[in-house]
Amino acid sequence: MPSPADAPAARTQNARGRASRARLLEAAATCFGRDGYAATRIADITAEAGMSPASFYRHFPDKTTLLLEALAGPLDALLAATGPLTEHSTVDPEAIVARNTEFFRVYAAHRRTLRVLRELAVSHEDGLDEIWLQRRREYVDRIAGWLRRLQAAGELRTTDVDVLADALGAVLDQLAYTRLGLAAREPGEEDIATLGRVAGEIWIGALTRGAGT
Repeated sequence: MPSPADAPAARTQNARGRASRARLLEAAATCFGRDGYAATRIADITAEAGMSPASFYRHFPDKTTLLLEALAGPLDALLAATGPLTEHSTVDPEAIVARNTEFFRVYAAHRRTLRVLRELAVSHEDGLDEIWLQRRREYVDRIAGWLRRLQAAGELRTTDVDVLADALGAVLDQLAYTRLGLAAREPGEEDIATLGRVAGEIWIGALTRGAGT
């Protein structure tokens, strides 16, 4: 058992380890977003982080594991961005626009890293397509649950809730990827607000079509 005198050293080492891991994650996000997953080497990541290649393996077994950890925070934030909207049991246009705007804001903040996962899913890179589909399914299922509550409250008429949820999610996915992930310049707040408004108009139109008839 470590002595009390050893405890500060252990805490320092842990803090240093966490800091090194964070530097590698930040460097990986930069390299993957700039060069793509396939073209990025572990040496590129450690050079970006200002660390030796040998230090990489003290924290991660391989490049894929690093990518998945780099994506975990942004993907969790995107899922959380759909949360408050799905608590409503009415079609609230203001809330829909606000929530979709927040989705795009989160995506814009991590756009290069999130773009990489989308591109790997399309290229079927070693099971990463399944990871993308699984995470996407989480937020589509959340939208579907909200739609079912709207249905139960008489606020929505549709022949297939699951397909509608998938379509609404696809509006966000595609706009985020093409207008933010592939953007040549950093998106500004005006860009994000426009995407939130237009996506909201599409959602509201789909949700209110046929309602009350």
